[in-house]
Amino acid sequence: MKYQSILQRLEDEKKDEILSAKLYRYNGLMQAIEYFSQKLVFEQIIDAAFDFINELLLINNAIVYVLEESIYTAKRVKGFKDYVKEIENTSNFENLATFYGNILYEKEKIVRFFDSEMITNMDINAVVPLIIEGKLYGFIMINGKDFSDDDYIILESLMRLINNALENYSRYESLAKVNKVLDEKIFNLFAINQSSKVLLSELRIDALYDLAVELFSELTRSTVTGFILFDERSHRYILKGFKDVFYKIKDIFVSIELNKNYKIDSNKVIIDLENPKDRDYFFNLFEDSEEQVKAFNAKYIVIIIKESQILGFVTLSDTVTGDKYSSGIFELIESLASSMYIALSNADLFKQVNEQKQIIQRKLDKLVSLNKLTKNISSSLRIETLMEVTAKTLEISFNMQKGLLCLYDKESNEFSVSESIGLDGNLDKCIIPNDKWRRVFEGDYIYEIGQDKVTEYMGYEAAEKVGESQGILIVPIYVDTLEVELLGAIVIFKYDGLQLDNEENLITLETIAGHIAPVLKNLLVIQMQQRFMLPNYVELFKNELKHEVKAAMDYNINLSVIQVEDKRDFIFKGTSIIDSIKDNFKKVYPFSYNNVFIIENDDENIEDRIIKCTGVTDLKIRKMVLGKDFKNFANFFDLFR
Repeated sequence: MKYQSILQRLEDEKKDEILSAKLYRYNGLMQAIEYFSQKLVFEQIIDAAFDFINELLLINNAIVYVLEESIYTAKRVKGFKDYVKEIENTSNFENLATFYGNILYEKEKIVRFFDSEMITNMDINAVVPLIIEGKLYGFIMINGKDFSDDDYIILESLMRLINNALENYSRYESLAKVNKVLDEKIFNLFAINQSSKVLLSELRIDALYDLAVELFSELTRSTVTGFILFDERSHRYILKGFKDVFYKIKDIFVSIELNKNYKIDSNKVIIDLENPKDRDYFFNLFEDSEEQVKAFNAKYIVIIIKESQILGFVTLSDTVTGDKYSSGIFELIESLASSMYIALSNADLFKQVNEQKQIIQRKLDKLVSLNKLTKNISSSLRIETLMEVTAKTLEISFNMQKGLLCLYDKESNEFSVSESIGLDGNLDKCIIPNDKWRRVFEGDYIYEIGQDKVTEYMGYEAAEKVGESQGILIVPIYVDTLEVELLGAIVIFKYDGLQLDNEENLITLETIAGHIAPVLKNLLVIQMQQRFMLPNYVELFKNELKHEVKAAMDYNINLSVIQVEDKRDFIFKGTSIIDSIKDNFKKVYPFSYNNVFIIENDDENIEDRIIKCTGVTDLKIRKMVLGKDFKNFANFFDLFR
């Protein structure tokens, strides 16, 4: 009886130990559930899996292998002295994860996926696969253990916990990557939005180039950034701007040409210069570009393509931070390049509008000047005034730098220079036309380019005095009634900033000549009539003397009236004395061919001045001074009673 009680007590204690072991395992399993439910990294999961399996299954020998660069490497070992440190990844492992995906217990099943010799040597009798979404990332090998039903349950539960934790980790990592990409895209969208605003608000092309390079450099963090665009004038790709963060490169020149025989791949936008295919494609696409692009230390090239046409490209070197370029950076550059293209187009259109506006304004200014000149021409009462006003307007408003205004005398067949522009009066006053002037006499303009052409029309001496010229342009001034009557000509040798054959200026000159012609014709007719008609100098003298006496008395100014009589007794002496006096005195009144009155404020040495200018000594000169010889206007006439 006593013996039976002892056996019963031993049996009860044994049951208590089994129950305690089960409670310990289930308690450990609960801790494993709590632990693997946390946010863990891959290394933490692997270490915990190895520890929990060893602890809860009371395993003496175990080893865990983890996939690293296509090789399963032993990470943690317990009990094994001789073991395989690396296992090469094979297609069998892919089948294990895909088609089996559970714990391997039987040796027959284990050797289907693993090397049988290794399994035998290490006496492996269980393999726990570590699977993430159908892919084997590692496994735990166990040996020397007879598994009970509870062991199977615990091991199966642990495997599911471990693989669930691995999948959670994988999904979290994927989500983190997606979030990172999303954050990068949000930043890139913000950068594109802000950069586009800045680019589109800038309308100066040169400033846009600098701004684009700054943006590309800042957003990509490229050490050396180059911006090359197509130049329509040279039909080549020219460097528009570059930036070297460390200022090692001081100056770069890029001028390359597109190989028109090489096919453009519209989908090949990102060029990796470390990729032989990409490198060959780019350097074959642009002739003689390899050496010039090397100066940028470029690793990547982003080609800007619009409608199958290459507008230019951006070069990127290593980043300042040493990080690799992400796909988002290239998308950012492509978007910025599009904004840059739109900004450049806007700036170019704005520039064209401004240029057109300036052209229109210049045309308007010329029309206003032409209108004023036409009015002045129409109101001119003297030929000298007409020519002087025309010359000044042509010089100031119509950019004439060197030229002449000439009058034609049909009787002598000579052109007399009325006004000159930019020649300082160096030319002779008379120009004798040669046979080359024939078209001018027919009413047509003549245009000849080249400095030597001036000699052909003006002669060698005149051409030497003209000096540097663009050529010669002769616009006739004529009236066309029954036949062409040539009155003069506008001769131009050089414009300031314009070509001599400028069509607009030529039309303007023909218009000016057309307005001058009738006025000049009328003035010539009046001039001819005046030769046969003398003005009433007596009345003119009285009227002028009245005003001069009043002004002299009001302002206490000296005033003298000088009478000059020619004592020579032959009658046909002409008007030589009158003409010479008119050339030297302003207020001259010839009462007759031998009796001239002069009103003068400066009467010093008056007799000597008159004798000197006339060259005649046999003159009677009488000087009458206001305040001395006569007191007022009426008193002056008492001197002749």
